[in-house]
Amino acid sequence: MNIVHLETFIIVCKYGNFTEAARHLYVPQPTVTNRINQLEDELGQELFARGKSGKRNVQLTRAGERFLPHAQSVIDTLKMAKQEITHTTSLSIGSSVPLSHPFIYNVIQDLSNLNEHLNIHLIFLESSNILKALVDNVVDIAFTTDLMMSTCYQTYPLGSEEFNLILPAEHPLSSQPLLENFACMEQENIIFYEPYKNSIADLSDLNFKKKLYANQVEVIKSLIHEQHGICFLPPMILEKEIKNNEMVSIPLSENIQLNKINYYLTCNKENLSKKGIRLNQDNWTFEEVV
Repeated sequence: MNIVHLETFIIVCKYGNFTEAARHLYVPQPTVTNRINQLEDELGQELFARGKSGKRNVQLTRAGERFLPHAQSVIDTLKMAKQEITHTTSLSIGSSVPLSHPFIYNVIQDLSNLNEHLNIHLIFLESSNILKALVDNVVDIAFTTDLMMSTCYQTYPLGSEEFNLILPAEHPLSSQPLLENFACMEQENIIFYEPYKNSIADLSDLNFKKKLYANQVEVIKSLIHEQHGICFLPPMILEKEIKNNEMVSIPLSENIQLNKINYYLTCNKENLSKKGIRLNQDNWTFEEVV
């Protein structure tokens, strides 16, 4: 039996609503529905009586009421077993910055070298969910492109990047040292990265052959590789592909510069300290608390 399905069942019981459970789990609402459906199929019983307004508002059936204490017992037992057989510490990292970004990779490497018994969990979140995830202790550290204003958390600037034109190495524009204007791109398919759309909002009004939208960097990489479009992105996200000459990064001239992307690290120093970790602001590395 899938443990994730059991955990999802318990969360739905707690909130009595599929949408609220999805928000707490940071997954789309259909994912919650699919998990519950699979659990019900495995048990051969309906666990929830769907409300009149649809499947989002739910109440436990009699079978669900009987199953709940057993599901909770399984989850509790598993947690206790993990605590007894391991001496590991878990650290959750949330990010609205693509997880392939070197900033994220360097932090993971830094933390892995710090403590071999440290389990690291990565969670990709929308910017609007970052603060809630910190408040709910779903994540201990967060990377974001938005400045988090809260008295409970410390936010540190990590740096900034300008947008470049990213295209396949075989593209006719790849030999250009600088993009002077957007007129040469009217017959191009432009790929927009959804999380950064506010920073490149001015481009949405320009005439392109076609506009494609994606919220995953890996999808954008595939589209560029297959020569289905070109994109405006901070080049560090595609550092490996550019270094291997699979893609080309062309800077924009000053007269068509887009808004810079700023990167921040947000954390609660007290929570980190309880896990034996502290942030050294002098060189932006994590250290073990002795």
